[in-house]
Amino acid sequence: MALLSLIIALLFERYFHTGSSEEREKFSNAGWFVSYQKRLASSFGEQSWFKGWLAEAILILLPVLLIFLLFESLEDGFLSSLFSVALAVVILVHCLGPESPRKSLRGYFSDIANDDEQGAYEHAAKFAGKEADDWEQTQRMVSEAIFTETQRRYAAVVIWFVLLGPAGALLYRLLDWYLANNPEGSLSAPLKTVMDWVAGRVSALAYLLAGDMASGVSRIKKQFFNLNVGGMELIEATGVAAIGPILDCETQQKQKVAENLCALKLTERTGVILFAFVAVMSLLGWTFF
Repeated sequence: MALLSLIIALLFERYFHTGSSEEREKFSNAGWFVSYQKRLASSFGEQSWFKGWLAEAILILLPVLLIFLLFESLEDGFLSSLFSVALAVVILVHCLGPESPRKSLRGYFSDIANDDEQGAYEHAAKFAGKEADDWEQTQRMVSEAIFTETQRRYAAVVIWFVLLGPAGALLYRLLDWYLANNPEGSLSAPLKTVMDWVAGRVSALAYLLAGDMASGVSRIKKQFFNLNVGGMELIEATGVAAIGPILDCETQQKQKVAENLCALKLTERTGVILFAFVAVMSLLGWTFF
């Protein structure tokens, strides 16, 4: 059912991305999680035990546990299977996105086409969350952000959906939302690090298959099994190294952002490989859901 759920969720993604970003964000915003967090804080915030890792565990793991128990409680049968698939699709669509990196970079590419270098720098800084000193650094910064944002918004969610079912996808997204405002979380930060480490290795292998394997392997062979190398760090290194064979895929007119355009193409090709990975895992019965 994991493969069927993913196919339906991706069809929804394709439909939403043809419309406005606001329409898509309605299905992936963290509004309910913020309200839930405020409700818990108002109810138990003054309690001495509601602090640190225990408060984070209740906040993040409780919804995940409820989803897990709900799926585990469903009996075999057509209606139960139909409900399971429908609920899994809802959770997946909620956890994916809310916007593809290609769509997020429309303003950046538009500014480049219009020779608005300052506007391009501003769009690049907004997308990557940091600034660069010159254009070469800016283009590399955007490429690295393309890989990490694709991982955060899509690949990691899909990988944990396969490994732990809908509860795994939800857990990853809740950690991502929580850490956006609480980066020093005593429980959430190390848990997210572990999840990124695992998902990053799976995605790195997919990038090697989709791009320049020789260059990628030589770049990351010492980092792949290193526990101190984070998942996002590995993704950046692998993605940049694997761009090699498609770097000439753009026309001369687009040379100024050729690396960025090829990075987007590489993430899309990698997505196909990850989809094939889900298909094989599902057909072999090795998925959790």
